[in-house]
Amino acid sequence: MPHDRRYLWTDRRRHQEDRSLTAGYNIRICDIDCHPAVPVIEGRVRAVFSKSEVRGPLARLQMRRLRSRDRIVLHEHNPGTESLEEGAFDGVIRLRRLHVRLSSIKKIPDFSSIRDSIRNVLIDNSLLSALDGNSLRDLPLLETVSFVNNSITDVDPDVFQVSFSPLERLEFIYLDHNNLTDLDSLLHLNMTSLETLQLSYNPFKNVTNNSFNGKVNHLRFLYLDHCLIREFNAEHYEELSILATLDLSYNLIKEVTNQTITFGYYVEMDFVGNQITDFNVELPYNVKRVYLNKNLLTSLGQTLRFSQMSEVSMADNRIRTLGPEDFRGVHGVQMLDLQGNVIESVLRFTFTAIRKDIIYLDLSRNRIRALNGCVRYLSLLTSLNLTDNRIESFEEGEFAGLNELTELYLHGNRILTIGDELQRLDQLQYVVISYNRIRTLKREQFPEMLQYIYFAGNPFKCDCELLPFLLELNSSKTPATDVPLCTTSNKTAINSPLPSQCPPECRCRCTQRDQQHFVSLDCSSRGLDSLPPLFRTPNASTVENSTTLEIHLPRQVKENIVFSDLGPFVIEDEIGGLDLSNNSLQTLEEGSFPEGLRIFHLSDNRLRQPPTALLYSLSELSEVSLANNPWTCDCGTLGFKKWILSKSDIVLDANRTRCGPGDPETPNLEDRAIWSLTDLDLCPTDIGFYITLAFGILCFCLIVAAAKIAWTRYEMNIKVWLYSHGVTWVKERDIDRDKKYDAFMSFSHKDENFVIQELIEVIEEKEPTIHLCLHYKHFLPGAFIHENILNAVQDSKRTVLILTRNFLESEWCLMEFRAAHVQALKDRVHRIIVIKVGDLPKDIDPSIQLYLDSTTYLTWGDKYFWNNLLYALPTSGKPRTTPVKPPTGSREGLFSATQMEYTV
Repeated sequence: MPHDRRYLWTDRRRHQEDRSLTAGYNIRICDIDCHPAVPVIEGRVRAVFSKSEVRGPLARLQMRRLRSRDRIVLHEHNPGTESLEEGAFDGVIRLRRLHVRLSSIKKIPDFSSIRDSIRNVLIDNSLLSALDGNSLRDLPLLETVSFVNNSITDVDPDVFQVSFSPLERLEFIYLDHNNLTDLDSLLHLNMTSLETLQLSYNPFKNVTNNSFNGKVNHLRFLYLDHCLIREFNAEHYEELSILATLDLSYNLIKEVTNQTITFGYYVEMDFVGNQITDFNVELPYNVKRVYLNKNLLTSLGQTLRFSQMSEVSMADNRIRTLGPEDFRGVHGVQMLDLQGNVIESVLRFTFTAIRKDIIYLDLSRNRIRALNGCVRYLSLLTSLNLTDNRIESFEEGEFAGLNELTELYLHGNRILTIGDELQRLDQLQYVVISYNRIRTLKREQFPEMLQYIYFAGNPFKCDCELLPFLLELNSSKTPATDVPLCTTSNKTAINSPLPSQCPPECRCRCTQRDQQHFVSLDCSSRGLDSLPPLFRTPNASTVENSTTLEIHLPRQVKENIVFSDLGPFVIEDEIGGLDLSNNSLQTLEEGSFPEGLRIFHLSDNRLRQPPTALLYSLSELSEVSLANNPWTCDCGTLGFKKWILSKSDIVLDANRTRCGPGDPETPNLEDRAIWSLTDLDLCPTDIGFYITLAFGILCFCLIVAAAKIAWTRYEMNIKVWLYSHGVTWVKERDIDRDKKYDAFMSFSHKDENFVIQELIEVIEEKEPTIHLCLHYKHFLPGAFIHENILNAVQDSKRTVLILTRNFLESEWCLMEFRAAHVQALKDRVHRIIVIKVGDLPKDIDPSIQLYLDSTTYLTWGDKYFWNNLLYALPTSGKPRTTPVKPPTGSREGLFSATQMEYTV
């Protein structure tokens, strides 16, 4: 942090002052309270005052036997000292430094008797309340004054003068931790020798043009942190041409806008801990470092554009996104600290402008989920900190072009796997991947130069896949690690709480096959006549079988190479290989084997009954041996033969898997390869049954195929015939499936306005959608009218007759009625819906009168007219998502489908 560097610099500077005082004089500096036994008189020093010689107020110093060339440095550390007696320095030939700590001194002593030698006056942690005009006047050699942590509220205008001129050799003023409020009256004009001015922890509120301009033009270090300053104006410092550090941290500044930094030389500006929400400053080449930590910035905005700074810190703000525009025109940035923000997205080409400059990049403590390739080709980057983000994975080539990267911090993310992205970072030496979600690691995922890897806090799965990495760590000095893995002391990293142990009859080891890792059990040549308890069906007398196994592998620690001294590796993994060959096993009927078994060797045993069901259940098998067993060959062996043929690529000894002796039904099959036998060889008595069964199945299939063809070609005709003969499961919609319209509206052109506004517009808005055939839309121009009428009736599921006086007077309307009536009789479906509107004459067409007398019709204006009409109309569309209001002008309100009313 910049503050640490600053105060380290200050302490170092003071130490250099102490050393400079004694250079060439061989003087040892010692506080008055140092131990009396410590030898303090060396070289030319003839008298040094110890704590025992100073009690209460410091008395007059009697310097006898000091020659003119002698030098003395006096340190006084006594809380009981309230003042220095007048004339206390009489007789002192030369005193270069007075340093008083933790005293009760309230007034600066008189230095007139040593004015020609005193160079450093330090009265810290005392009770000074003011600096009088005569207190430091006429001390021409004074270089350093320090009145830190007093109660100074007032400084006389001429305190730093000698004969009305500034102290020409004064370089350092330390007045921090006081109660000063007026900056303008603190300094004099032309204090050109002053280099460092420490004014921190004072209640200053304002800085003006008269505070520093024309007074300390050669000032290099100015500290105004922890004050009450509320604004920053570059003009207040414009004459400080060689200023190197301006510290305004922990003040009350809220905005820094429309400023141009014209002062300083390679200046460092510290705005840490303010309340800045907008920082829009032109930063020319003379500004090299800016610290904006712990403010309220929400974006970089104009902060960095077209600047040439070497170090930028904007940690602990509220920045959310980073993009290429934030770094447009930026050059020379070597260190960029953006930790502790709320950054969620970093665009791909964000750092392109500084890709040849950036050395240190800190994006820790943010909310980044993916890097999006934003750090690619940062060719000089040596340290990348992504700690405490939300990164889950890296895209391919995420770290491409990071040729100089030596440190990578990924602590506290959500990374599941490292992948191969770190492998190409040839210079990488430190990797921190602790507290992620990594379950396994491989040595080839890391470069050869790696020296340290920290991976504590990951849920490692101590299995066979991790074992090669553990062995690599165990056999080499590098990379060094922070915690041991997979030992009995950290068994919490192992998944299964109750894993099985390696059976004493077998030897257990880790095996890799086709990028898969698993535990293999070698139980071959052990004289077994029954299965190990681990693979028996569990019951009251046997142990419970398991699909996972725990094995302990010894470490081979070389001399001077210590990975861990906590015992062997403890590995737990699924059982994937089992070798039971060359034993005396006679049956596998009581066996219970892991479903994930990949390697299974059963050769050279005494097995007779083929384990067909077992082999079919082990779907992961990739290597099997079955030879040199006396297998039984009969009808039950058919499935075993088919399995061998289907898995010929994994059966290593299919040609040597043969029938055994001793079967009277099949004496001619002895020593024949099972895969080469036919079904008739294995099961000759059942061949007739299989032929009959096959012929029956063939006939059934032919009948089904013929019925399917007939149904496909004559589906509609069949359905109509069935429906006309009372087969109720044939639905009306099957007959009407090919019709284009739901209803044909038949009405007189004289009633057109009424029908369109009151009926058609309402029907077309109803849910579900009803498709209407309308003569003014769908009649073909140029065709005969009667042809259009017949087509409309045939293409519609219903014909709606708007029965009015005008309808009865129209011949075309009567023709439409007759056509609809004929179609309904033909299809034997009720297709006509009659809507009676108004009063009708008594002498109407006999056919219409007959229809009205024999069927139900609707009357316009009835209470449930719309409910009945919409219920009678077919629909072919999908329902809409919003309800439709009743038509304007109709007499009913919301429709109810619970009642229906008909007029006969």
